[in-house]
Amino acid sequence: MLSHHDRQELEKIERWFELTEPALAARLRSGKPAPPPLLRLAVVLSIDVTAGLLMLLGLVTNSPALLLVGMITVTAAVIVHLSRFGRD
Repeated sequence: MLSHHDRQELEKIERWFELTEPALAARLRSGKPAPPPLLRLAVVLSIDVTAGLLMLLGLVTNSPALLLVGMITVTAAVIVHLSRFGRD
């Protein structure tokens, strides 16, 4: 349990936080995560599209090098998606 003094200090911090960052405080109260930044979403989608195109091009041209690069890019895409999942 927190002491009376600790609770008062936490309430002061909460009031200060609500005054300085009301939008963020409201989001935290509602429990909804912030939407991902547009740039990060664009990077994730471009990695996915690039990986798919490289794999497809490697299969169509029968090029092991393109297929390997596509597989490496898919691995990178999976890592990026998992890192996003861990933060959301």
